[in-house]
Amino acid sequence: MKKKELKINPVPQDSKFYNIYAHILLLWPFAPIIMAFIFLFFIGDEARSKFFDEFMKVKEFLIFVAIAWLASTLNMFRELFNYLIVEEVCYVDKKTFFYQKFRRAFGMRKLMTNLEIPLSDISEVKEVNKSSFFYYFFSPIAHRNSVELITTDGKKYQIMNSVLFGSRNSLKPNSKVTDERTTKIYNEVKNMISK
Repeated sequence: MKKKELKINPVPQDSKFYNIYAHILLLWPFAPIIMAFIFLFFIGDEARSKFFDEFMKVKEFLIFVAIAWLASTLNMFRELFNYLIVEEVCYVDKKTFFYQKFRRAFGMRKLMTNLEIPLSDISEVKEVNKSSFFYYFFSPIAHRNSVELITTDGKKYQIMNSVLFGSRNSLKPNSKVTDERTTKIYNEVKNMISK
C-alpha cells in the first residue's frame, strides 16, 4: 500500500508570477548579447567601425570576457536545470523507498533521477548539514538538500531541496525560513521511512 507522497517544488506551482520569472532566468544570460546587437544596430556605420576597431585592440580582454561569460552561463544553466525548475517526489510503497526528480521547463516534464531503495537497505536517515558560505557564493541558484540517505553499502543520497523560490528569506539556504522548511521535510521523510 502506497503511503503518503511528499512533493517538493522550489518554484510554487500556484504562483504564475514566480513560474514565469524562473523561466525568464533561463533566458537572462542571453540579455547581454541581445543588448549588444540592439546597440550595434542603432548606432551609425562610422561609430560601429570605431567600436570594432577599439575592441580588436584589446583582443586578450575580449577573449577573457567571452570565456568568463560562457563559464558563468553554463554554471547558471546547470544550477537552474538541476535545482530551480524541478519537482521532487518521494514515497514508500511495498517496503521500498521511491524518489524521483523531474525537470519542469517550458511545459515539459522530464525524469532526471529515479531511486528505488528497499527500506531494509537504508541504514540511516540524516538531516543534511548546512554548506559553507563559499559554496553558496559560487552557486548562483541557492539550494539546500534536506535529507541524506545512507545505505548499508555506504552510498549516500542527498535529496529534497528545501529552498523555496519566493521571498528574499526563503531563497537564502541558511535563513530561518529555510531551516524550518528543511526540518519539516526531513521529519516527513524520516517518518515515511520509519513507519
